[in-house]
Amino acid sequence: MRRGITVAAAVISSVALIGIGAGCGGTDSSAASTPADATTIANYAPQTDSEGKTIPAPDAAPTADSGQAAPTAPEAGTSDASSGDVAAGKTVFEANCQGCHPAGGTQAGVGPQLSNSKLDAAQIKMQVMNGKGAMPGGLATGADLDNVVAYVVSIEQ
Repeated sequence: MRRGITVAAAVISSVALIGIGAGCGGTDSSAASTPADATTIANYAPQTDSEGKTIPAPDAAPTADSGQAAPTAPEAGTSDASSGDVAAGKTVFEANCQGCHPAGGTQAGVGPQLSNSKLDAAQIKMQVMNGKGAMPGGLATGADLDNVVAYVVSIEQ
């Protein structure tokens, strides 16, 4: 019995030392840096401080309370898809959206399948700008937003 405990303790100690040693190796600081050409993604998600209190995110999205204009939908019946580049939108989609909308949005994942979703360009744009449910808003802005809208519209056909 005593021998079994001794062997178990030795195994546990060895595993712990291997685990500690694996995390203590030297690191290359360039491996942890952001590439200069990386796409910037706006994060308007609520933040919490060290005490667990909700604080506004840096450069938070405009709201009615802030005195700034909140994003508005394009006029009904208009399409923003023509202003975006489908190929560039696919690249933005793969970088920012495909984790939840796999296979380029043609399959359901954490998020729904986007092909055949029957959303028009204005609805897609508002969804990406404002988020809904588990999807955070502001995943793409500016030209990236127009491009990803064009891409999602293109996979709906």
